[in-house]
Amino acid sequence: MPRKWIKLDCYGRLHGSMSYQLTEAEQSIWDKLLCLAGLCDQGGKIGDNGGKPFPLSHIAHEIHTNEKLLQGTIGKCVEEGRLTEKPDGLYI
Repeated sequence: MPRKWIKLDCYGRLHGSMSYQLTEAEQSIWDKLLCLAGLCDQGGKIGDNGGKPFPLSHIAHEIHTNEKLLQGTIGKCVEEGRLTEKPDGLYI
């Protein structure tokens, strides 16, 4: 069953490296990616149940953002080790 809530480290979220590595808009996208991963209910994977990644357009639609901001945020998060891109999806 998909998660209805996720835990966040409040101190880390406010004072951690993300506060200077990501813009406010990118931080919002990160939070929404965490929520989407919870709804996917696949151990931190964002992708479909058939083992395929979601297209960026689908993820952008689901989290109510544009593809450019999403792609930039994913790129930064991959560089910083927050996300991993694999053939079957994104992993938190």
